[in-house]
Amino acid sequence: MWSLYALGSGVFNALWTARIKLKVQKEGPLPFTASIRWGVVLLLLPLAVMHWKPVSLQWWIFTVASGILESLSVWTLAKGARKDYYSSYALSNITPLFLFFAAHFYLGEAITVPLGIGIGLVVGGVFWLYYRGHWSWWGFLTAVIGTFCSLFSKKVIGQADPIVHACVSFTMGALFCTLFSFQKSPTKELSAIVKNVWTHRYLAMGSALATWFFYMALFLAPLNRMSPLVRINMVVGFLLSVFHLKESHDWKGRGLGAIVILLGLVLVLLQ
Repeated sequence: MWSLYALGSGVFNALWTARIKLKVQKEGPLPFTASIRWGVVLLLLPLAVMHWKPVSLQWWIFTVASGILESLSVWTLAKGARKDYYSSYALSNITPLFLFFAAHFYLGEAITVPLGIGIGLVVGGVFWLYYRGHWSWWGFLTAVIGTFCSLFSKKVIGQADPIVHACVSFTMGALFCTLFSFQKSPTKELSAIVKNVWTHRYLAMGSALATWFFYMALFLAPLNRMSPLVRINMVVGFLLSVFHLKESHDWKGRGLGAIVILLGLVLVLLQ
């Protein structure tokens, strides 16, 4: 069941992010992310309240830290994307490779050679799809931050309902993005974020579904196995770009990267 949650998270992430490029360019990465995060928080809040129970101080510390780090990774990726979008995006997705080792040493998760090969194929396929030969420290930093974010979440997600963890984490992330969105006119910028919570309500619904699937998979599965499965979003994104957005440039070459990702995912699923 957890594998379906992980794959579902990747699919919904690809679907709701398929047409956001112009919106991000118009609003800015952090204000746009803030409006989506607040929308997700509002959608998850009723479920979180229903499943709330007292939690430990450790849960609060790791959950808050995870939310802040996850939003910080959005900021670092946005910084890198301004200089080299493709290389930054490719490097930001090497997180499963880091988690293969980190989850073993920090969480005691088992590692095997076939699992390592599967993760290597997934990461290699992502590079084939997006890497353009330029190094991006911002993309690399995004992957490092994402690794710690996932480790912190996995450490405590079993102490309470995963929806509660997701809601609190996203609330902290929304606050972070909102505060860092303020520049010349905080009142005007806050008003725009609040307005866009409603404007982007359908995107927020897609993001909320992806979030629910992701945290359910994180709750049920070993981190080093569910993390690469979420990268199915790369394959779905490629298919949407070719058949929906009509971006046919080098589709055969990029398609080979998508096939490599799928081969890696099969290996991971077989573990």
